[in-house]
Amino acid sequence: MVTKLINLSLGLILCWGTINALALQPDVTFLTPRLAGTLRLGVEVNGESKWLSDFSSVNKKEKANQTEYTLKDAFIGKGKISWIIKELTDSEGAVMKWSSDNMPDGAKLIWAYGGASNGVVQHTPEKNMLLPEYCDQNVFSIEGHSFTLYYGTSRSLRILEVETPPGDKLRLCDANQQKYPLQFLNSGKNNKSHALGSSVPLQSNDELYFCVYYLSPKADYNYFMLPQLFEEGYFRVNEETEWMKSTPD
Repeated sequence: MVTKLINLSLGLILCWGTINALALQPDVTFLTPRLAGTLRLGVEVNGESKWLSDFSSVNKKEKANQTEYTLKDAFIGKGKISWIIKELTDSEGAVMKWSSDNMPDGAKLIWAYGGASNGVVQHTPEKNMLLPEYCDQNVFSIEGHSFTLYYGTSRSLRILEVETPPGDKLRLCDANQQKYPLQFLNSGKNNKSHALGSSVPLQSNDELYFCVYYLSPKADYNYFMLPQLFEEGYFRVNEETEWMKSTPD
């Protein structure tokens, strides 16, 4: 079932199945319609860090199947961040694009993902939905800069696929420690409320992608596919292999 977006108030929620999105702050919470986790983004500059949800200037625009944020803050000087969330057209999921200009030297993107309780939750505007109590049954299987998230109980196990931008090694973190992004990223894994995080060095005019989706015959992505997936909403793998093309009749 294709995701639809409905503007309500504050924060963004993508729902696969029933009602849908909230807006102004750029954290993304996924409902299927049960809670499938939250993606948080922040920026590090010279050993200091700040969540995008705490930025002073957040402007939002909506188009069909797309929500775009433009963010500015004194923390990043003259920098400007664009964060766009698009639903996939023929599978359950969303693809997201980060781009930034004039960022300070040495700036990094920090991201966090977790809090997939598989429960029916009441979203509270302005509230961070990556809560420790939602993380207890989250199990992450990491492969490079992608991961599979197993969540829910044995009787209602769900499996979510996530592609993230190439950067530093993905690590388990403590969802109890989220005052600022670096606190979360350096919190360690000796806890019962695991979430996943990493950082990505930012270069001038970077375009970075995330994708959150359920595996299906139409949806089985690698990072190199995400730019096309973002532009077109789907990625079609050619059914003919190169071997078949080169084999004489």
